[in-house]
Amino acid sequence: MTFHLPDDLAPELYPLGWLTGSWHGFDMLGYEGIPEHRIVTELEVTHDGGPYLRVDSTIWTADPNLSGPTHHEMVGSEGYSNLVKQTQWSTETSYFRAVGSQSTEGATRVELEVVTADPAGHLSLWVGSAQGPRIEIATDAVISAPTASAVSGSTRMFGLVQGDLLWAWDLAAFEQPLAPYASARLSRLGEPAPDSNEEA
Repeated sequence: MTFHLPDDLAPELYPLGWLTGSWHGFDMLGYEGIPEHRIVTELEVTHDGGPYLRVDSTIWTADPNLSGPTHHEMVGSEGYSNLVKQTQWSTETSYFRAVGSQSTEGATRVELEVVTADPAGHLSLWVGSAQGPRIEIATDAVISAPTASAVSGSTRMFGLVQGDLLWAWDLAAFEQPLAPYASARLSRLGEPAPDSNEEA
């Protein structure tokens, strides 16, 4: 099946059009002082015709002992049967802005600025780029409320692989260096996934 760009998507966002839609999947979360555990992740990527994408993301802990749809039934992959949402772990809202582009060796690199806010008391400014079905961003500044946990930096990666969205989050917090924090493999809900033989 062929993926079509959303109606009224701003032209500067065409290289990010593959990210739009609703995504759902399962994987892992863990960090220094946080035991590794399964998570359920959902992303909602929308636009209103302006030169930005809005990304609302939520992570829940997953209880493998509760009955529910299998991972295969939910997202088209094997391996995580009977995982269902248990407790909301985190949520955030981000705005992705395309601020320029350059072409090198036949590929277009889109420069990005991203602003993120979460109810745990963090505001983050990210910079990075998108090239093909891959996005990489890193924090340029993190502002934490006085009562928020100490976060000094993060990186994120989004990549489209065989129609699924691979997502990874590295974190520097609690006076620890940058290290893997969370990852997930998500599938698009409610519409056909774009054809892609290209790996991010």
